[in-house]
Amino acid sequence: MIDNEVVSRIAQKIKATRLEKNLTIQQLASRSNVSKGLLSKVENSRTIPSLPVFVTIIQSLDISLKEFFQDMVLSNGKDYLLVKKDQYMPMEREGRTGFHYQFILSQNITNCSMDAVLLTLEPGAKGKPTTTDGYEFKYIISGSCEYQINNEVIQLEEGDSIYFDATVPHIPMNKSRRKVVMLVIYFILPK
Repeated sequence: MIDNEVVSRIAQKIKATRLEKNLTIQQLASRSNVSKGLLSKVENSRTIPSLPVFVTIIQSLDISLKEFFQDMVLSNGKDYLLVKKDQYMPMEREGRTGFHYQFILSQNITNCSMDAVLLTLEPGAKGKPTTTDGYEFKYIISGSCEYQINNEVIQLEEGDSIYFDATVPHIPMNKSRRKVVMLVIYFILPK
């Protein structure tokens, strides 16, 4: 389930940005082709819009997603969004029998390239923190490890995922006796 604090911060940011731009809810509704009622519910944290609707609302405010999230602090001031495996939300797609989807993360970054890799950390693997021009998403397929982001260390277990601004120094560490396998998706911004 999505953290209520995150939903509330997004709702507050949409409303604050709309007011900064001197737009009424009706004007934003017309610009975004989203009903006034839905916008009101979004701004008051009573509903979460789908990703396409959210992106349309942000674009209608004449700001980029990066600008929208730039000064937004998630998860009590952390530099990352951690989703534990029991927090994934089930979602319906295509109505196929036997297909079970779980929503993890949506991210739309304009003009970026994306790389997806599998990373295996041998027992005892460690190194120096690094930075990348963009964002990173990690999903732990098997094993468990520690992930250092800035000066904070986060314990990641099998099935957990983490998303963060990779311009912040970060490094995974495997202090266990098992290999750790993780899916890594890099969203690399142009220089």
